[in-house]
Amino acid sequence: MSIETKHKLEPAFSILERLGGKSAVSAELKVAPSTLSRWCTPVPEGTGGTVPVRHWSALQKMAKARGVSVTLSELAKR
Repeated sequence: MSIETKHKLEPAFSILERLGGKSAVSAELKVAPSTLSRWCTPVPEGTGGTVPVRHWSALQKMAKARGVSVTLSELAKR
């Protein structure tokens, strides 16, 4: 099932796309897809493209398993 993308703030949007999209990532992280939508949404409704630190390790493991790159410097961009 595809989740509509209204906002595409970076770096969250590109990271989620590389990892298979919001549905795939939300299932692996065990969070609601709306949580990931907020990562791509402007402040104050969202994080403004910032990926919360508590998810960095899991996202890097997912990237490694999929053979794609998600670096700490990319995750740390604000």
